[in-house]
Amino acid sequence: MPSDLDPEQNPDLQLLPVRHRPDLVRFLVSGALLGAVLGGVIGYFGPDAANSSLVQEVVLLAAIGAIFVGLLAAVVYLVADRASRRV
Repeated sequence: MPSDLDPEQNPDLQLLPVRHRPDLVRFLVSGALLGAVLGGVIGYFGPDAANSSLVQEVVLLAAIGAIFVGLLAAVVYLVADRASRRV
C-alpha cells in the first residue's frame, strides 16, 4: 500500500466501504438463455404433441422456458442484491 493511502500516516483519509452489486442484465440474460435451451431440449426429446410439428413444440417450449427461468433469475437477482447490502 502506498504511504499516501495509509490511514495511519494520513489521518484525514477516510475509508469507505465498497458495495459489490450483482448485474441484473447478466442474471436475466443467462436465465433466459438457460430456460430456452432447457425448454428446447424438453421439446425435442419429450413426447410428441398431437396436431403440432417438432419445430412448433421446440419453439413453444423454448419460449416458455425462457420466460419462466428468466423470471426465476430475476428473483435470484433480488435475493443476491439484498444479500450484498448486508455485507
